[in-house]
Amino acid sequence: MSEEQADPQQLKISTYLPDTPAPRPISPPPPSHLKRVGRPLRHVQYIPTKQLVYFSKNKEPTFTYDIKYKTPIKSNNVVVQIKSVGLNPVDLKIRNAYSSNFNYERGIGREYSGVIAAVGDKYKTTWKEGDEVCGIYFHPNSLGTVSSDVKIDPSVDPIVKKPKQLSWEKSGSWLYTFGSAWQILKQVEKKISKDSIVLINGGASSVGLMCIQLLKHYYKLDNIVVICSGSAIKLTKSVGAKLAINYTVNSDLPKVLQLLTTTGVYRDYDSDGTQFESRDIPAKKIDVIIDCVGGYTLMEKVNDYLTKGGSYITTVGDYKSDYRKDVYNSWNNPAMNARTMFGSIWSLSYIPFHFNPKPNDEWLQVGVDMLESGEIDNIIDSVYDWRQYSKAEAKLKKGHAHGKVVLNIEDF
Repeated sequence: MSEEQADPQQLKISTYLPDTPAPRPISPPPPSHLKRVGRPLRHVQYIPTKQLVYFSKNKEPTFTYDIKYKTPIKSNNVVVQIKSVGLNPVDLKIRNAYSSNFNYERGIGREYSGVIAAVGDKYKTTWKEGDEVCGIYFHPNSLGTVSSDVKIDPSVDPIVKKPKQLSWEKSGSWLYTFGSAWQILKQVEKKISKDSIVLINGGASSVGLMCIQLLKHYYKLDNIVVICSGSAIKLTKSVGAKLAINYTVNSDLPKVLQLLTTTGVYRDYDSDGTQFESRDIPAKKIDVIIDCVGGYTLMEKVNDYLTKGGSYITTVGDYKSDYRKDVYNSWNNPAMNARTMFGSIWSLSYIPFHFNPKPNDEWLQVGVDMLESGEIDNIIDSVYDWRQYSKAEAKLKKGHAHGKVVLNIEDF
């Protein structure tokens, strides 16, 4: 073999570099677990919501995810993430008005408690994100507060700071009843003095319970008489009623009231069925009657036990409440209108009451202060998850709730 001719084997040996490390085998990557992370709100063009809506009274309310609030919100708006909602008879009456299925979606709920989630430029010096608030959103022909979020206009919709140390449930359900009770008593306060007698028909209703407490602690009144069921007597007395008339064993209420106002005597039966007499109220006529039940029973012989020039104020009207049929703003009738216009003929002031909440009403802060101080309490009858709305509605329709029926709203 020629010297110039290379030996293949020798060439192979000479080109091997033993000091060069061999490449390490490639290990498979560790298994990865995908984790869903919510996108920050600033990257979202809309605030998504979950809302309970209905189209008519003939179909059960359902949840919708189709309603969204565009961001940034308008300068005059504030968005509140809802925690709890108080239900009121007006919610049932508004829904009863929609008998046709050809409607836009309508919401449920007129009051709330929650946390501010977004603030428009106009209110950035007044409110900030994270503020705990409660308020009224009264728009009968629009959406409601049984929603994950509500967009309000503070120049139209009453809103205040949540009372300190008060639960979400109580904070979200005091405004409608306190506001109603406040406005009722303001209309008749000229007839109220320390020696007056005030009768509340439906004393265990949410408005009745709040009227009792305001009469006791704000007006410093002692002679508070209520009409309620036997099961509610203890409750009404615990919040300030001096005498509770049990309508379940006293079917002839005018006769009972005539005896009470002429003799100061009230007869009832104890738990063993034994009759007893009570003389807690002075023998004189009643100065103010607040009717939260309705019907014509008390009006029929009202001059027998209502003082001359006294006031009779009703939240319901001549017809007894039936929340399965009653329609919002339709309970006036010719007889009621005549009594309103010509009440002086019967020597009384007859007042049909309609709640009219406004954003700057003085009662808003008064209510917060009284709740924080413990002077008054917002009595809760029952609390439901908002997915149990049908059960809460059934409870409200019966008309025997002793206090507020409340819905808790899940975080969304």
